[in-house]
Amino acid sequence: MNLEFGTRAIIALSWAREFAVPDSGLQPDRDPVNLFVPSTGTDTVQVLHLGDHQVVRAPEEFLPLLRGAADQRFVDDRAVLGLLHSSGLAPSVRSLGVDALTYLDEPFEIVDSEHITVSIDPEDLAELRLGCPSDDASSTALGDWDQCFTLFSDTREDPVAGAGYWAPGGLLADTTVLAHPQLRGHGLGRYAAALAVDDALSEGLIPQARIKEGQDAANALATSLGFELVGSLMTLKLHPGM
Repeated sequence: MNLEFGTRAIIALSWAREFAVPDSGLQPDRDPVNLFVPSTGTDTVQVLHLGDHQVVRAPEEFLPLLRGAADQRFVDDRAVLGLLHSSGLAPSVRSLGVDALTYLDEPFEIVDSEHITVSIDPEDLAELRLGCPSDDASSTALGDWDQCFTLFSDTREDPVAGAGYWAPGGLLADTTVLAHPQLRGHGLGRYAAALAVDDALSEGLIPQARIKEGQDAANALATSLGFELVGSLMTLKLHPGM
């Protein structure tokens, strides 16, 4: 499945606004750009790759160093860590990892089940997260829920899977999926994801799945659902006392 050009244009617009660059700056039909923008009131360095475009956002005092790097295509967080450490500007910095940015612009088919009950109560999804390993629960934490779906089977009182999305910018729907660890591999996560994706698309949003490097199961699920890789976001955390 290939994303439509209009979908890619909306994705580019959303990220341009997130990084405070001109609306047309990251469009897919534009020649590749390499931009450096200041961040205000944050202690992070971020590198966005979207197609062939790159945007580096960092506190003002770090921008000359980053602009002057011999290789300005920052595709490896180790390279950025090494640059910041060796400069003496940031002796205390750590990587928060690299998120693959994947998207979907069409719903996928799924067969309804008479043995599944669906709840849209966020407290039910919170209960599911409490019953899952901390790494899984933290990977599905969003700033808030615009909509969520939690599945219950007719043989269990506890939730078995869930999915939801958050759309703070009004264009992209950050989508996350979680299944009970003892019930994975039965299509429950896929079922929940279908509900969230369909709802987001019906609201005129583009579902976005951010997948941390090394999360093989999440990557396999996103790929099976048809999410397409468009870019990546690297985040490094600067610590006080530099």
